[in-house]
Amino acid sequence: MSVVSSVLIPIIKLWLRSQVEHIESIEIAIAGKSRQILSGDIPKANVIGVGAKYQGLAVTNIDLCAEAIHLNIAQILKGETLRLLDPIRVTMDVELSAADLQSCLRSPLFLEAIATDAPPVVTSDDQIRSLLETLLHKLGDEFTLHDLAIVEGRAKCRGEFAIAAT
Repeated sequence: MSVVSSVLIPIIKLWLRSQVEHIESIEIAIAGKSRQILSGDIPKANVIGVGAKYQGLAVTNIDLCAEAIHLNIAQILKGETLRLLDPIRVTMDVELSAADLQSCLRSPLFLEAIATDAPPVVTSDDQIRSLLETLLHKLGDEFTLHDLAIVEGRAKCRGEFAIAAT
């Protein structure tokens, strides 16, 4: 690990922890040489989280990966805010336990997304699949689903989404 990564990773971990209600563990890997990273070019970054909760959405395991990340590092060093200079695609693998999935179905964020005030009654894997597919359809072009498996109330999802330049 480069010297820059050894300083940057704890800062990113601290920031990510501040964005979620809870997370059991988080691991971050940043690929690239110090010179690249200091110039704002990060070839690849991975974030792996266990036991995360964000706005009522509980996730058992999450693995995010992005490549070709371009940040305004020079401006940050002058006191400006962090900006993503080009859009990026992020691949995502998510696992939800049956309990986490049921918690998500009751979260205000999820209920707002599916436009209902009351949590849906979901008792079968087919109902879970249908509900998740409805939610993913509402995301439109923002999310591409590659794989969705529902077994005994647990869910595994693989997909890709875009983050716009800021």
